[in-house]
Amino acid sequence: MRLPEILKIPDKLDPILTNLDDYRYFLLEGGRGGGKSHAIARLILFLADKYSLRVVCGRETQNSISESVYSLFVDLVRTHQLNFEIQTQKITSRNTNSVISFRGFRQQGAFNIQGMEGVDLVWIDEAQALKKDTIDVLIPTIRKDNAKIFFTMNRHIFNDPAYANFVNRDDCLHIHINFYDNPFCTTALKKEAEECKKLNEKDYDHIWLGKPLDQAEDALFSQNDFENGRVNAHLLRPGYGLRVAAFDIARYGDDKCAVVVLQQMGAHHWEEIFSDEWDHRDLNYTTGRILMTANQFNVDLAAIDEDGLGSGPFDTLTQGRKLEHFVGFRNPVIGYSENKSFVNPRTINAYKVKDMLLQGHLNIKNPKIIEECLTIKYTFDHNQRRVLVSKDQMKKLGFKSPNLADAVIMAVSLIGTVKQKQVKQYQPQHRQDYSVDDNLFQIAGVR
Repeated sequence: MRLPEILKIPDKLDPILTNLDDYRYFLLEGGRGGGKSHAIARLILFLADKYSLRVVCGRETQNSISESVYSLFVDLVRTHQLNFEIQTQKITSRNTNSVISFRGFRQQGAFNIQGMEGVDLVWIDEAQALKKDTIDVLIPTIRKDNAKIFFTMNRHIFNDPAYANFVNRDDCLHIHINFYDNPFCTTALKKEAEECKKLNEKDYDHIWLGKPLDQAEDALFSQNDFENGRVNAHLLRPGYGLRVAAFDIARYGDDKCAVVVLQQMGAHHWEEIFSDEWDHRDLNYTTGRILMTANQFNVDLAAIDEDGLGSGPFDTLTQGRKLEHFVGFRNPVIGYSENKSFVNPRTINAYKVKDMLLQGHLNIKNPKIIEECLTIKYTFDHNQRRVLVSKDQMKKLGFKSPNLADAVIMAVSLIGTVKQKQVKQYQPQHRQDYSVDDNLFQIAGVR
């Protein structure tokens, strides 16, 4: 294509020009030096000089104009001698009266989206920092049919909200680009990439190749944890097949009820064989759904989240129907004298899940469970004990309630109980030559 000088961008990004009318969302991600920001800024200046447009360039937070892409626009206007007026807070086309303004979408904790209804183009830079609730408020505000929304980012973790929400949409053009795809990348920048690779390959992969970090600082699980569980998965061995299930009961908002069923594949190995969610919150329906699932999968032991609305189905099944294979899961604060490492049962059992994954003893197959687990964060209480960030706090951070992940945590809490029953059934009834705490496989010399 013969393009004006302002539209000289890497060939890999040409689809944002040739297919502009085919998409509403444009997700450009990758490492430093790929030319993502330059390409969007150049396209915006070209369009703003041809049509009368309202353009907003923003970030999650922006304390001053210097933190925005304002300086990039100024440099391009001056370099290419474009007919724009550069003002302290905005840039205006003298030909079309197009206005390019800059803002943070969340300022002092409040959403700053006033006046966004009539915007034609929105560019969100550093979109890996965009919170889920910011997206939920911002996107419906862009109401024009032909409006275009651009995201440029170097993913922080694999499920950054902006990436997770748009990458698989039919109306989103997704392009990953790195410095080696950009013919305009300077020699100095390429040298920086080479030096970074020599010093730290992990930093190089993230900074220059745009690979998301395996694990955020305060995240309990990493993508590698689940890969470790997958590669160490076992086929079902003779004499095993015990099943545990857990039911997380929805309380409010966008919560869903969730169930996960785990099956013992060998002495130590467990595998997720079924998982599901439902929206229907009627307690009779939920109770019936719990009973139906437990019967369908011949569950040996099942936990029901007894805090909140789960107490109703639990009482019906255990007190009303006298079913002994259902137990309640509660999450009270544990006293420091009882446990000096963890604050509550949810945290204790989440770390059991982590330990099983690291040992290759748990295989989780549902990608949605993995995605939810990767959002689980931990912190420390005043006694420096670990505690998972609550569901309410996670929602404030922009993450959906991890219903399936919590069901896995509850299911794993049952494994110790069923293992004790399993050991007991192999003990000889006529005499006892070993402790009830001994494990059959240890006695047999199996490690």
